Amino acid sequence: MAAGFEIDATFVLPSIFIVMFASLFIRAGGGPLKVYVGSLVSWAVEELRQAPTVKPSPKSPKPDQLAAAPEKGPKPTDLEELQRLKELYFKLHNLERHQDILPESRKLLLSMFAETLADAQKQPRAPILSVESYTPEKLERFLCSQRDLSAELWEEYLARRKAGAPRENFRDRAEARRWLRQHAPVKYVDGAWLGHINKITTPFALRRVTKDAWQVLSEELGDGDAEKNHVEVYRSLMKQIGADLPDGDDADFIHPRHELDELYVWKAAVAQLLVSLFPHEFLPEILGFNLHFEEITQETLKATRELKEVRLNAYYFVLHISIDNADSGHTAIAMQTVMNYIDQARRSHGDAAAQQAWRRVQAGYILSEQLSSDGGPEARADAGPESFPRNEHEAKVTQILRSKAAAAGKIHCSSRMKLGSRTLVDWLKPGALASKAHQMEFMDHLSKLTPWIRKGDSDNSKLIHELSWRGKMFGSFTQSEVEAVRRWIDTMGIPDPQVYWSFVGRTDAAQDPFSRPRDISVDYPVFLPVDAVEEPLAPTTSANSSPPSLDSPIAVAPVPEASGLLPLWFAHPCLLEGFVSVPYRTTTKTASSVVRFLRAQSGFDVEGPGVAGMDEVRRTECPGLVELGLEMAKGYGSPAFASLHEVLRRWPSDFALRMLHWSMRPVANAEFLLGLAWAFVGLHDVIAVSSLLSANSRGILRELARRERESLNICLAEIGADEQRYSDFRSGFCVAKAEIEACCGEKTSSRG
Repeated sequence: MAAGFEIDATFVLPSIFIVMFASLFIRAGGGPLKVYVGSLVSWAVEELRQAPTVKPSPKSPKPDQLAAAPEKGPKPTDLEELQRLKELYFKLHNLERHQDILPESRKLLLSMFAETLADAQKQPRAPILSVESYTPEKLERFLCSQRDLSAELWEEYLARRKAGAPRENFRDRAEARRWLRQHAPVKYVDGAWLGHINKITTPFALRRVTKDAWQVLSEELGDGDAEKNHVEVYRSLMKQIGADLPDGDDADFIHPRHELDELYVWKAAVAQLLVSLFPHEFLPEILGFNLHFEEITQETLKATRELKEVRLNAYYFVLHISIDNADSGHTAIAMQTVMNYIDQARRSHGDAAAQQAWRRVQAGYILSEQLSSDGGPEARADAGPESFPRNEHEAKVTQILRSKAAAAGKIHCSSRMKLGSRTLVDWLKPGALASKAHQMEFMDHLSKLTPWIRKGDSDNSKLIHELSWRGKMFGSFTQSEVEAVRRWIDTMGIPDPQVYWSFVGRTDAAQDPFSRPRDISVDYPVFLPVDAVEEPLAPTTSANSSPPSLDSPIAVAPVPEASGLLPLWFAHPCLLEGFVSVPYRTTTKTASSVVRFLRAQSGFDVEGPGVAGMDEVRRTECPGLVELGLEMAKGYGSPAFASLHEVLRRWPSDFALRMLHWSMRPVANAEFLLGLAWAFVGLHDVIAVSSLLSANSRGILRELARRERESLNICLAEIGADEQRYSDFRSGFCVAKAEIEACCGEKTSSRG
């Protein structure tokens, strides 16, 4: 066979197994059976000799493509997982059209927690696990030790380079371009691990924690300045190097022709998109993920130096070194949010709850640490040896195959077929599978032999088909052996979520939130079918009147009834929250303006030319709409509400629920949502001159409304002369104006 050619394993595998298992019958004796089995063996050997070969593609790359080509592409056995991750990446960017993936996404997130925890527990050193019980001092010492270690590694790197060692992220300019391009999927989701936090459905007691974490997201998004948006900075870099990539949220982005084939990059990117998708269930894990992710990595440090050496723009990486600093930057904010969250857990539920919260923070930290984009196989080369067999199912199948191999003797000796780097002869030599290392290597190669083995899916695994009736290997395994193989396949590659549940000490492992009706005032995300929450028509006008101008004031009673005002007040901050959940979509003028709009609503300070960092976290008098609403509720004599759910339980509001549902589709409902928000700015203007707030709070609300209107005016300007978009905006305004006036007008005026 010509050098560089390989036998098509999917063609010859039945032959190998038939050869191996037919010898069992030959050894057992039996005249006619010997003849029949002998013919089977002859057929199998002939099949092996005539097996088709896989030829290299005749298309030759251009010289510049050769220079930038990877040393090795993805293994064929990884292609299915790569494709699954790419498809999930696209669907998570387009969630409102693919909400059916939510149950699968939660299961995958749990399996990622379990997988990374199991890996960390195997390693000889997993530093955060050494902090078995939490105190603020222990957390500070741990993070300080991590920074010291990072500094030592950096000094060692500089010493190696000074002694003449080559670059370590890439070797030359061409390889640097490829390295940057391969990292586009994960850089295009910069900030996504925080994208879904600080929702209006967050319990009010936790809003200070989520607000501080959202400050990190805001700065990742440039605080509403598109030029400073980290995704935009990387997109600009891609244009500079001629990467020729489509938009990150486009279906074309995941097409194989772009050769974005680094499996660990896609896995890290999907993890970032997944971890914040269920913010009410996994908030401490999100904070732990953020705690690790904001640490300055060796990859980033090396990139700043090595990109300059090959004359490429390093600013994206320089930016992350400066903004992630441990004094006033994202590392400091991340630590403070974890401390505040655990302190809140202790005050609300006691010491045991605080320690459980710490375990959950650790789980999130480890997820980021194990799946970080510079955490490929090389980064974990110092992990301890893996035990074998890894579970009872693998042990059973290994024993079955050892028995079959021993019985097969040398009947397979004419085959030169390879599994991995060894021939079948080498794999099945007498006594060879007695070595656990040999067994593990053999099982690893066998487990990756698609389509014969499809991890987690025995029904579609060709091996099971061939071992079943009408298959070429039917009868070579007993029924119990076939079932053992089936169980091995079905549990393969699927980490047991119990690893996570046990580690964090949660008792709700069996509770699937998607098995019960979802309440949008409590749960997130919640999607109803598109036609279940129809966009209402704008109020009709008489023949002698025209639709209200966008400048029309909102007619509200001096003291609206609490049951009309407060449900709308507490629900309406949801309207534009979803605009910033996917970082790639935040680089437009409209999305950048929405970032500033949301900052105003949550009580963040006015944006300046720099970043606020810890200065924002240290601000104490910074009420947003929720805090102003609680002040009004107190003035009405209402109890201290703990959440939006409590408000709506006291005063049910169909319109409040419809706003929540509309807000889940920020792409489909964009202009309509902006129009709704415009009407509520008018409500803010009215309340800012009412007696419902203190003089100080009225001043805060006036400034808040000014900032909101300034942001929405930019959105209106971008809509421009597009008649349909402007019509949708006006429709949203008219619908909200009519509802506000119906709920809060003169006829409903009363206190209490």
